[in-house]
Amino acid sequence: MITTKNARRITIVLDAALKEIVFEKVQQLGATCFNYSEVSGQGHHAVTGNPYSGESLLRMEIVTTPTTGAKLLDWIHAAQFAQLSHYALFAFADTVEVDERDQSVTKLG
Repeated sequence: MITTKNARRITIVLDAALKEIVFEKVQQLGATCFNYSEVSGQGHHAVTGNPYSGESLLRMEIVTTPTTGAKLLDWIHAAQFAQLSHYALFAFADTVEVDERDQSVTKLG
């Protein structure tokens, strides 16, 4: 039988121009397991991700502890209303189960 552990998945959708800033902050806050991909969509600021407009969005998924997840959400919320308010940037969270045998899970704490 597989033994699982609860973890927090934080999904961040961001303007590609913020990639380096957000990736650096995510790591500073303690996240070690994440991936990202290009996406398209429509939000408060505009329709983005159009290959002809030169604008693009990234979707970043982070699997981490509930504590680190809360730090990430707090930072994203603060950044939305501060220096990064003119960019597409939002996040949401859900609880996921991860296999404890996965080596990256051991880093979750």
